[in-house]
Amino acid sequence: MTRSTVKYQFIEDERARKVTMRKRKSSLMKKISELKILCDVDACLVMYEKDDGPLDVWPSPCEAHRVIQRFKESRLWSANAMQDHATFLQKSIVKMKKHFGRENEKNLKHLMVKCLFDESALREINNQEVLDGLRASVESEIEVIDDMIQEAHEKANNNKKMVFRTFF
Repeated sequence: MTRSTVKYQFIEDERARKVTMRKRKSSLMKKISELKILCDVDACLVMYEKDDGPLDVWPSPCEAHRVIQRFKESRLWSANAMQDHATFLQKSIVKMKKHFGRENEKNLKHLMVKCLFDESALREINNQEVLDGLRASVESEIEVIDDMIQEAHEKANNNKKMVFRTFF
């Protein structure tokens, strides 16, 4: 069985476009009515045409206003929840970059440990960016170790107990 794909495009013929609009609008209102009845949900439809024609509201302007007001009072109506596509994508990219950064840091630590125990692992790395990241990760751990050594010396001089942490 083959499936045919329907290509949607603007209907050039004004008469055909208006007929299609009337039929589709009627069908859409019927579907929303069925959804409201069958699933016991609040729903409304507000539709207007580009040319500032009459506003179509279902089931009534008063009921639509009530449903919209309820939506505005919900936690979904906020600066974070209501955003355009570009804002959503920008926030998603920032979130993914943070996640990628954390994962990259984990991978570099694993690679650092692998290189400590397997000398050939370091020779197999042929990507300068990975080597630079590995170098930065090693330097960061060396700074932490230096700080711990300094703290240990200070505590030893004050005869205090020392607590050590693991690195990997």
